[in-house]
Amino acid sequence: MQARLIAYPPDGAAISRMIPAVARLRIGRATAEATSGTAPPGTEAECLPLAHASISRLHAELRNVGGSWHLADLGSKNGSFVDGIRINEVRLPDSCWLRFGDVHCEFATVDDAHVEADASRFAARRARATAHTQQLGRINDLDSMLDATLRSVLELAQCDRGFVLLEEGSGYSVRASIELPPASLALREFSGSVGAVQRAMGERHAVVANDISTQPWLAGRASVSAAGLSTLVCLPLLDGDDVLGAVYADRVRPGAAISTLDVELLQAFVENAAVWIAARRAHDLLDAHTTPAEPPREHAWERIIANHAGQRR
Repeated sequence: MQARLIAYPPDGAAISRMIPAVARLRIGRATAEATSGTAPPGTEAECLPLAHASISRLHAELRNVGGSWHLADLGSKNGSFVDGIRINEVRLPDSCWLRFGDVHCEFATVDDAHVEADASRFAARRARATAHTQQLGRINDLDSMLDATLRSVLELAQCDRGFVLLEEGSGYSVRASIELPPASLALREFSGSVGAVQRAMGERHAVVANDISTQPWLAGRASVSAAGLSTLVCLPLLDGDDVLGAVYADRVRPGAAISTLDVELLQAFVENAAVWIAARRAHDLLDAHTTPAEPPREHAWERIIANHAGQRR
């Protein structure tokens, strides 16, 4: 029977991989090319790269032996664990938790019906993302477009609250927010979002945290711990070389981890949204040659929120 492995890196989106019954899956920091040609004849060699410092170059291998799944450690430095017990090689139960170094993984055998159901659910979500994108093209008002963008990201990321930060010539301002009152922002109840926004805009890629407690740059903030955030995602709005702003979303309640497939959907939607936003925003700019603003720094956050609060009155 085929199996599914979901890896939960401490510093990124969850990675889900289906493993055919005839395949072997090697886990490590090495690329697939580095392990090609190393599997015995008659098996398909696959690799799940986990770019984390606690993972060895070739860390462990999952393989199907006589209809049962086995896990073998490949001499890793930080070990491989099954339900908390360090192993060298062991036959796996149908469902269990694995750990490679500091990366936890969920293992389960699955039948064809389960695989088809997962594929159908993801296809439905992809169709929903396409519908959201088409909706943006029918909106003529920038504020309405930003609100629709935020609501779409919240739905696709299965989050409850968030905001859109937009560059406006000489700086950034919060142009839309949901379940995130300006007063609570001013009290720094969600100050953890500042770090996520800075990273997303500065590094120009999505920032995902599925377990806030494992993120030193987030867990160290008393306000984040007090708020009880469980998951957050921040996506930059990019127009070529310019950073238009960012869309931030989070949730407190338990829920499915944001996966790499989710991030692909979100990024595709936000890329399209950025095109529409740039086109609509162009009509509102007084100076088409304004120099793009730098991503907001920590000390600028209170001013941004104060401006947002003034707009909401």
